Amino acid sequence: MSDATLPADESTAVKETGFITAVIRAGESERADAYLVDPYATLLGTPRSTALAREALAAGGTVGSVIVRARFGDLALGRAVAGGITQVVCLAAGGDTRAWRLGLPAHTRFYEVDLPGQLEAKESLLAPVRDRLVCRRLTLGADLRDADWPRRLQALGHEPDAPTVWIVEGLLPYLRMEEFTRLISRVRAASGRGSVLLIDAPHSAFYDDPANAEFLAFMRARGSAFRLGLDDFAGFLRPLGWQAEAYTLRQLAAGACGWLPAPPGRLCPPRDHHWVARARLA
Repeated sequence: MSDATLPADESTAVKETGFITAVIRAGESERADAYLVDPYATLLGTPRSTALAREALAAGGTVGSVIVRARFGDLALGRAVAGGITQVVCLAAGGDTRAWRLGLPAHTRFYEVDLPGQLEAKESLLAPVRDRLVCRRLTLGADLRDADWPRRLQALGHEPDAPTVWIVEGLLPYLRMEEFTRLISRVRAASGRGSVLLIDAPHSAFYDDPANAEFLAFMRARGSAFRLGLDDFAGFLRPLGWQAEAYTLRQLAAGACGWLPAPPGRLCPPRDHHWVARARLA
């Protein structure tokens, strides 16, 4: 399925959300007690994305899942690269700035995949810091529901038999269950032994909590209704070939993940029912 076949409101909503999360990361970075610092996120704060971020937060959206998953992913990616993995694939890369901000080694190949036009827009906004990019960044415009994106990624130089760090953040709320399952299966098929999957998803309780009703209505009105929630994220990933350590935000705040500094309670409010996970190829 190409971008041209997507309903206009759905395609636009997915694209805009990528930059909304960058606005949220920029806001966190300005805090004296910031849990995550992203010095490049502010460049992605267009008038449209800034206005949408304000609307989302006013409707009851939370910043915790965005900030915590970013810190979790930063540390997990750093560990994997330090362990010798040299290729990274960020799916639905949107406003992700890791290729710039993490100082990855020059020999690292950092692939970004997103809907056509999204990555070009990001490149334009980040043009002032183009010289800060050290790793080798390669981009692919593709709809991740299309079956041929792994083949096109391989044509760019991705080696499916070698270990890869896969980043899938903020995408699952826009997918149906069967689309999510196919996506993770395709990732598995394109992964060599030792690959790592960094992924997040809403907990099913997110949809049942009355405190989230206004935000869910806001998302539905934008054509990007949340569709997917999971009670047991690690258990869901296991039959798809991945052995995962998965945590809710509140578990992380309680110190459940030994390698991640516990996020502050302000980022893990009771209504933000959300999973983050690091999985390895079984």
